Amino acid sequence: MQAFEFESDAEKNLIEIPPQYSQLYSKHLRVILLIGEKIKTTNQKYDFSDVSGKLEWQGDAVQEQRKIRDEW
Repeated sequence: MQAFEFESDAEKNLIEIPPQYSQLYSKHLRVILLIGEKIKTTNQKYDFSDVSGKLEWQGDAVQEQRKIRDEW
């Protein structure tokens, strides 16, 4: 495996490979991103209230759990 290092700005979700690395064009690449600034992340939790109470379980829940555990 070879490593190439360069800096580029992401524009419209694209990172341009500089011309001096043209041998990388149309190749399979493993990309590791290092960002110099901290990016704010939000802990978005899905609101299940729109689907709660819509499904009904038919069967023995405890028996199904035991069956799944036996698969281990």
